[in-house]
Amino acid sequence: MVTCIYKVTHFDASHRLLHYQGKCNRLHGHRWQVEVWVKGTPDPQTGILIDFNTMKDVVDRFDHQVVLNEDDPMVECLGHFQEVVTTRGDPTSEVLAEVIAALINEACADEGSDAKVTKIRVWEAETCYAEIEYAGL
Repeated sequence: MVTCIYKVTHFDASHRLLHYQGKCNRLHGHRWQVEVWVKGTPDPQTGILIDFNTMKDVVDRFDHQVVLNEDDPMVECLGHFQEVVTTRGDPTSEVLAEVIAALINEACADEGSDAKVTKIRVWEAETCYAEIEYAGL
């Protein structure tokens, strides 16, 4: 039996878009919302596909963090004062969706589950989000 579960969670973080011409080039913060759909075979003993807290724990890695492009000169500067989460490329909603989906898939595998993210939505604001659907899962 294949099951699909859904989780919505939030995190607060700042970012900037190094290669963007406009006000998002400056460091600023958002209340991000993440929606995740995961599909796979539930554990025969527990009936659980993946613990909802596993998904929340992944997203919580970004909570109250500064997220920057790994090539951003601010990384070194801010790194003297606090941890900085880096991404390959600018930390757009699209990039964060890819990164979070990969981390959730890794966490599922670590727990021995065949569960995979089939769809993820990362809301940067209440009116805009990036969505990725993984076909064939």
